[in-house]
Amino acid sequence: MENSKTAVSARPTTGHPPAVAAGLGFTLLSNAGLAMVLTLLPVTVLHGGRIEPTLFSLALSVHVGAALVGAVCTPLVFGRLHPAWTLTIASTLKAAGFAAVVVSTRDPALFLFAVLAGLGVGVSRPAVRSLLTGAAGEERRSQVFQVFFILLNLAYVLAPVAAGPVGRAGVPALVALMVVELGVGLAVGLLGRGLAFDVPARGTRGFGSSLAVLKNRAAAVVLVYTFAIYFAMGFLYAMVLLYEVVNPAQAGHRTLFLSYQPLAIIAIQLALLPFFARVPRGALYMTVAGAGGVGLVLSFTSGLVVILAGLTLFAVAECLAFPKIQVEAADTVPPAQLTQVFALVSVVTAVGEIVGNMTAGILVGGAASWLPAPAHSGMVVGLLVGLVLLVAGVAVTRSIAPDRASGIPQH
Repeated sequence: MENSKTAVSARPTTGHPPAVAAGLGFTLLSNAGLAMVLTLLPVTVLHGGRIEPTLFSLALSVHVGAALVGAVCTPLVFGRLHPAWTLTIASTLKAAGFAAVVVSTRDPALFLFAVLAGLGVGVSRPAVRSLLTGAAGEERRSQVFQVFFILLNLAYVLAPVAAGPVGRAGVPALVALMVVELGVGLAVGLLGRGLAFDVPARGTRGFGSSLAVLKNRAAAVVLVYTFAIYFAMGFLYAMVLLYEVVNPAQAGHRTLFLSYQPLAIIAIQLALLPFFARVPRGALYMTVAGAGGVGLVLSFTSGLVVILAGLTLFAVAECLAFPKIQVEAADTVPPAQLTQVFALVSVVTAVGEIVGNMTAGILVGGAASWLPAPAHSGMVVGLLVGLVLLVAGVAVTRSIAPDRASGIPQH
């Protein structure tokens, strides 16, 4: 059998700063660029007209589906390729999607953009996490993933602001974003190529091999926890979007609530950055369960201040859970299986959000007459989410051996 390793381990203790910088730069610039394009497409006059809302909605659904396909296929197609060069391919796919809408925003060009850019997003999700895990080093992995989520949220905060002036430039702005995307992809490939990584043995990249990761109890428990926290996030987001029905008295503040959440996440992540790695794992998961459950409950009350307090508590839970999930997932498998486990994390993340969105729609739509009012249903879901996160958090701490949990004191 072929040797499954090249050079040294993908988990260096000293880290690889150029690869870390490349991965974090890719996270900010590539996500901001795509978010700008998605923001300006439905509202900007391009090629003599605007895209019809129903057509754009359908294209957006195709985009999300393509991202899922890309995440699933990454370990199968690119499992033996260095994650830095995999990100170069992801950027090339996104740039090709941008090129499609540079030519036309009508069908089929719009759907070609949706498929290509979606595949790029899906390919990049496990690849950037694999790159950062290998490049960060054991001691800095928690902090690196904190910065990763800060930059990810910053990209989504800045994109709508920048989309206005960018959109006024029209098609030339899309060309500029395409060129920037290609430059980002080339830069991450060149900067990250010096990182040694573990190559899976031939014949171990099939779909069955990816699913075999689920036989690893620790990995399966982390995936369950991932589903629970992202279900909660998707549920809260959809409920706030539907606040006219959920909480009519506070519906006028819906825009405030939607913009407050990502800003709160950035501020909390920055505040946690100096000492996040020193938080005991048990305390971290108990805090996530308490803040997440109570935050959801308070988010459906009637007072503005109390609702903002609930959103803040839930943001605390997200800030603790999201970076930790990446670290725990990396600690459950050998280095050669990082791409596979991160692909599964990406898929479970998307599925959790979708199920959360659908659950909110069912509760608000009154599909069953015995259901309580939407706000009360949201509170019940909040309590259940808190309980599930508590149980799943205990399971994670017991499933991953102390010597494999990176950067967290075991007490």
